[in-house]
Amino acid sequence: MIQELEKQMKEAARNLEFERAAALRDEMFELKALLVEESDLTPLQRVRLLTGEE
Repeated sequence: MIQELEKQMKEAARNLEFERAAALRDEMFELKALLVEESDLTPLQRVRLLTGEE
């Protein structure tokens, strides 16, 4: 789901729909934060997930 949101966000930015792109970005960050809260990841893995360095 996160990858789909990222794809939609990039498409919206390409189409100069910056408000929509920002909303999708925010939703993506919220989902990543929830994922980190519910996971048994190490601190480094958590940072990588939140910053997109997966």
